[in-house]
Amino acid sequence: MAINIHFFRNSALDKLDFSKVLEFFDNLPLFKTFYTEDEVQIEYRDDDFKFSYRYLITKKSRVNQIYKLNPVFLNVNFLLELPVLIPSFLAKEILTVAQKICKTFDLEIYNDAFKDVQPFNLADVVVLFEESRRLTIEEYGMQDKLVFDKEKLDEICRYQRSVESLREYYHNEVDVFVCEPIMDKITNEYGISCTWRVGKPTVFPPHLRYVYVTDENDAPFLVHRDDFFEHMSKYLMEIVNFLPDMYILKAKPAKKARKVVNKLRKLAILDQNFKPVRLSNLLDV
Repeated sequence: MAINIHFFRNSALDKLDFSKVLEFFDNLPLFKTFYTEDEVQIEYRDDDFKFSYRYLITKKSRVNQIYKLNPVFLNVNFLLELPVLIPSFLAKEILTVAQKICKTFDLEIYNDAFKDVQPFNLADVVVLFEESRRLTIEEYGMQDKLVFDKEKLDEICRYQRSVESLREYYHNEVDVFVCEPIMDKITNEYGISCTWRVGKPTVFPPHLRYVYVTDENDAPFLVHRDDFFEHMSKYLMEIVNFLPDMYILKAKPAKKARKVVNKLRKLAILDQNFKPVRLSNLLDV
């Protein structure tokens, strides 16, 4: 499900040069361009959050009742399909790119909820997104999405976006894995999980609920966060001045922590009942 943000341009300006628009996207990571007979699809695919969205350049206008809009502005047949059922964090990322597009190419925007074509205002469009999401959930339900605390989800998303920079910060000598939500198919309980490779220095993301413990010599097992921290807390150091509830297991303590693995194994929970959940399926509503 998506809402369409249509781009318009003042008729007094030169015609929009789409070759420069495509060049703009070529210079951004994770965007790929596909061509069909009726449209150009500029698609963004994100493996960390497991979601995608796209811009379209179309042959014909897709604006409803375009004759009612201010004729000073011309529809350039260019639009953003903004997903509705995603975290606000991702929506703001998407809209920040759209804002840059408008500034770069002197574009205005229109959506069916607007009275007319208007300048891009990030706050206004975020309100449009959140209201559209609310109405969509009222009409169609949560689909396969899951409710999550807004502040915590924002922090988890910020961590997910920082994985590469954290790896660089620690000179690739510390494990920094993406976090993965998982859900118990029997109880429907869900939360954020990460992996600890026994003996390896590791960064633990914020607001964990589960930890997968993996050892070269034995099968991996899953433990609750509380049980993990009860036995591992003396080896962990909180990472301050970045995100709350983030911890690092440094190299020397990581080796010493091997002695608690057998204790943790006794606290293992059945992981066969758990299934992965896309991080983009967690909604701060």
